[in-house]
Amino acid sequence: MTNVLHVGAAEGEVEFYLNLGVERLVYAEPDKTCLTELRSNINRLNKNRSLMQINIVSKACSSVSGEKLNFFANGRGQSSLEKPESRTKQMVGDDFECYNVETISLFDLKQSTFNNEVVNYLCIDTQGHEKPIICSCDPGWLSSNFNCIDVELMTDLNQYSIPGENWKDVVWHLLKAGFEPIIHPHGITESYMFLNKRLSINEYNKHIITIRDTLMTKFFNQAGIKFTGGVSSFSAIGDHFFLPFTNIGGAIHASQLQPFREMFVSFYLSKCLLAG
Repeated sequence: MTNVLHVGAAEGEVEFYLNLGVERLVYAEPDKTCLTELRSNINRLNKNRSLMQINIVSKACSSVSGEKLNFFANGRGQSSLEKPESRTKQMVGDDFECYNVETISLFDLKQSTFNNEVVNYLCIDTQGHEKPIICSCDPGWLSSNFNCIDVELMTDLNQYSIPGENWKDVVWHLLKAGFEPIIHPHGITESYMFLNKRLSINEYNKHIITIRDTLMTKFFNQAGIKFTGGVSSFSAIGDHFFLPFTNIGGAIHASQLQPFREMFVSFYLSKCLLAG
């Protein structure tokens, strides 16, 4: 069975997962506006007799369960347990509503929805709250329960009120758990994808390189840039001196990150479905 756990669901990408043959899909999302849109999307699919099992946990994923914490949301999909700072307000406005939400730990979330089954794909997009979610989990448990982790790492302190080293702590914790970063974007705050080393990552490398080179070649052509060094030599500003990323050959420009994510996740989950 192909299992997906999506933390910080927003509108949910429900059709994306459905088209990939995902069989069980669980969302954790406390944002009231996002929950309304997410439920609407799911109801529309159910009318079309979707066979995908979908559950919604309307709680905020954090380090422990059962807490009542302040949650900041602007009613347009931008929300977090972390307080928004100047750059976020500049980008999306300063009309955040603050209300209490109940928390649930990643351990309790996974065990209460998937029990002892392995989650093929874990997506975390919580606008700066990724460290409490991931680093509160035992590395061995993470390794045993997840195969691919896609997490947005917040590195811009002007976006949300978080310590500057949080994103590095998350990376080191995932490395300790046996996950390896497969590629990283050109830029700062973006999603980073990690594969569990027990998946035989070499089996995916050729496909990863093909997707990266296809997207970056298209990007350079559209921008009118003659990049003679080969796209594999395109390195990410600010990241190429950070040890866990020094072995990654090349980067994805921020504008190509979403296409890369969709293409790789499509390939990866299709492979999981075929494996049964």
